[in-house]
Amino acid sequence: MGAGCLAAPSGQSLAMAGGDGELKCVTWNIAAINNNPFEYYLTLPGEDAKPYGDLMVAVQKLIESPGSRDVPVSEVFLPEMWARLKGAMAEQGWSGLDQVEARWLNDFSKRKIIEGFLKDKDLGSKRLASMPDRFTNTINNSDGSVVCRPAIINNYQGDVSNLKSWFDQWYHFMFVSEVSVKNRKGELESKKVCSLLQKITKAKYPAVTEDEEAISLPLQTLCLAIFDAILIHILNTAASSAETGAINWHDMKVKICAALVVDKQSNTINILAGQPTYLNADVIFLQEVAGAFIERLEKHPQLGDRFVVLVPQAADYVRDQNSIILVAKARLGEAGGVPEECILGGGLARADVADGDICAFSVPLRFGKTTKRVLLASFHGDTAGLASTPVVNAVRKHAADSDLRVVMGLDANTHTLEDPAGKTKFVGSFLKDLEDGPEPVKHSWEGKPSDWITTFNARSYLQPQLNKAVKYEERLVSKSTDRNPKDYILFSASAFEGASPAR
Repeated sequence: MGAGCLAAPSGQSLAMAGGDGELKCVTWNIAAINNNPFEYYLTLPGEDAKPYGDLMVAVQKLIESPGSRDVPVSEVFLPEMWARLKGAMAEQGWSGLDQVEARWLNDFSKRKIIEGFLKDKDLGSKRLASMPDRFTNTINNSDGSVVCRPAIINNYQGDVSNLKSWFDQWYHFMFVSEVSVKNRKGELESKKVCSLLQKITKAKYPAVTEDEEAISLPLQTLCLAIFDAILIHILNTAASSAETGAINWHDMKVKICAALVVDKQSNTINILAGQPTYLNADVIFLQEVAGAFIERLEKHPQLGDRFVVLVPQAADYVRDQNSIILVAKARLGEAGGVPEECILGGGLARADVADGDICAFSVPLRFGKTTKRVLLASFHGDTAGLASTPVVNAVRKHAADSDLRVVMGLDANTHTLEDPAGKTKFVGSFLKDLEDGPEPVKHSWEGKPSDWITTFNARSYLQPQLNKAVKYEERLVSKSTDRNPKDYILFSASAFEGASPAR
């Protein structure tokens, strides 16, 4: 099965000024939390290709022009489901249930499922469905087992095509079953899934009102339940009206998951251990890494023997979007001490930079017969890429203040097209930023930015951020298709030069 999306690693060999040897580096955002088999359009082989395309088109048509099929939310997420949900949330001691119930009775229950709910841009900007999905979609237990919320947008294997049966499974998962996970500090805890949810703050998402922040736990839980129910209803409706006749979307989902989602951590580790580009690297920068994946790396016989794994103290084992660094043990200088974490200043108290996003260490590395400390940093930026320059600048300033040279691997989320409103980071602006200020840095690419594409994907209509959905027939050419130069290896211009172009 071939994916219609691409998130390619970037690799480069750096030569130390003065001819003291090379440093082979690679950076890769492994997207640990992306487990939705329907989020991005795919290219399926053989007899599955047409039914898949027909299903995606049927979903698209239903959402774009629902007509009489745009029924009230209360006909999909039923009143008795709300009553049961309210009771469960009351048992958790959550406050604000009266306010949420008023919103259900006077607003949400009366909305049309598509025009009133899925297409509501405020729900997207407030992350009322996507945020709880992030924390409950796929959970890695401490024993290595994986559990998924009963939904279509993950690897849940149970049949949820019947809505009443689905809600029984959903309710049990959220409010009865317990998971064994690490908290933000990395300490093991056993807790109900619903307790993993966190408040949605106005500081991070300005569209959220103060009243909504106060009731954000029950409010986001309601929105998530409605969202999951609507997607099941939409798939049932679309599958029965596809051009090729009725499609068993559950079987199709299971097949896609088997190829792309099941054993994703094992497959990623097999790539790191089996591909010479990674195994023979001196430094590997990884982004969006789950806490459970870090443990598997350290215990892997081949990777654990070859690399030391550097993890920031602020790693978040709940959010599971951590940046880490693997350094070949053979490159660590014997007399140069041990890697030391760098706590960066430079105004990084930003809402778009969260715990675990940045991993920065001063590392003693061998270059020929000498050992020199280098500031190694790994980072993944926000979707818009606006945090990338401030973070790179903070790394450069720390390096300059500490008399260190920099090598940094990052997913900068830069964009090929310049947004006149400045809402996304234009690649040309990012490149100019690298030349200004202390400790100027070069990047790993040669030629023009249009040749540096490291991501190529188009979102379908079956994911929480409908404003980013692309029509199936436009998936290769749409301006909303994510086809951008995002991944870079940066290095101090005064100390290194590219020994080979990025690839």
